[in-house]
Amino acid sequence: METPQELTVSLKLRLRKSRHGCRTCKQRKIKCDEARPVCGNCARRYYDVERCDYPLASATHRRTRQSGSDSESAESPGQPALLSPGIVTRPASISSDHSQRQLEMRLMYHYTQFTAMQLPATYGYSSKELWLDRVPQMAFESDLLLDSVLTVAALHMQDLMPEDHKLGMAVNHYLDRTLAKHRHSLGCIENTLAEPLFLTAFMLCITSWQISHRKSAASEMYRIPSNVFALVRGCCALHRQYDGWLARAGYDPGAVWFTVPGTNFAETDHPLLQEVREDVANLLEAFHVNTMPPDEASAYEDTAGCVVNLYEALVAQESNTILQRLVFTMAVRMKSRYDVEVAMLEAGQPLALALYARILAVLGFIEHLWWSRGPLTHNRDVLHYSINGISNMMPLRSSWAMEWPLKVVSGEIKLTV
Repeated sequence: METPQELTVSLKLRLRKSRHGCRTCKQRKIKCDEARPVCGNCARRYYDVERCDYPLASATHRRTRQSGSDSESAESPGQPALLSPGIVTRPASISSDHSQRQLEMRLMYHYTQFTAMQLPATYGYSSKELWLDRVPQMAFESDLLLDSVLTVAALHMQDLMPEDHKLGMAVNHYLDRTLAKHRHSLGCIENTLAEPLFLTAFMLCITSWQISHRKSAASEMYRIPSNVFALVRGCCALHRQYDGWLARAGYDPGAVWFTVPGTNFAETDHPLLQEVREDVANLLEAFHVNTMPPDEASAYEDTAGCVVNLYEALVAQESNTILQRLVFTMAVRMKSRYDVEVAMLEAGQPLALALYARILAVLGFIEHLWWSRGPLTHNRDVLHYSINGISNMMPLRSSWAMEWPLKVVSGEIKLTV
């Protein structure tokens, strides 16, 4: 049994501050166990991290001595402060740490030079007008939007340079900050905040889509991206609620979720479209949709109609941007109940999986853009990963329902002009 003195010493040892912890733990303001090469906190939080970013011991000692001298000078009389406490010399999201600032400059450079042109033209703006001209200007006035820009840039760089493990940590760091600020901002929306808040919501949708379609070391199993559907639905609701403010800012309220107003593809007669119509009709018949409960039957028929409309837009040579956006927002544009559709997908219902695979297969016919398909390599491409993953989820007796999407992935089915 420990004596009171021994208990006091033991408690002090357990509660002592971490003076040489990794930079991530310091930024999160949690105690680091200083384990090398990866501390316990980072090992639990980041599945792919190989080492933590520890400051040099000499630098830590210098900062400790410097902080002591700074506090003494601050307390000495007759020495006025150089800057008022209310003056901010940089955006709040920019770190004062030298290496962190270098990373943020690197990410912003990559965003303006490469990532921005890989994002979708939408809201009535071209990719350049929105993501390259408008967003960076607003980002330096909005910490919320700046963190979301850095998140997307880090994701893009990580796909191009998967060996750089600092980028994985950067994605998690800036995504955490974006989500926290976004949740807070939703409770106090003002006119000046509506535009960056909405753009951040859309960038969160893109981020979630990318992360949801990545294999992890923990699981190779494909999962239906229900979280993306929920985010897109929330973004759509936000757009409808504040469409007046957004319209005054120059955004087209109808340009996000729908095709060109008044477009009619019904008379289009194309071999691929005839094949899709026949394929979808066979699916509905084979799974006996006419004998299902009304809610399920309505959801399946609605989804089947959306699949056909999507391919009508494809053969009518609708722009790639619109087609990608239609795939991305398909789950929230159905006329039937959203919860029924998503529940059938999550439950692994064969017909729901088959129809969703045909929606994703459209990506195989159009130009490859990073935001919707990820990197070009087959083992990490959204199209190949999703179609093959859905095929593995399909019960053996219903595997025939995946033959058509798998032919699209393999290149056996092509779009002829």
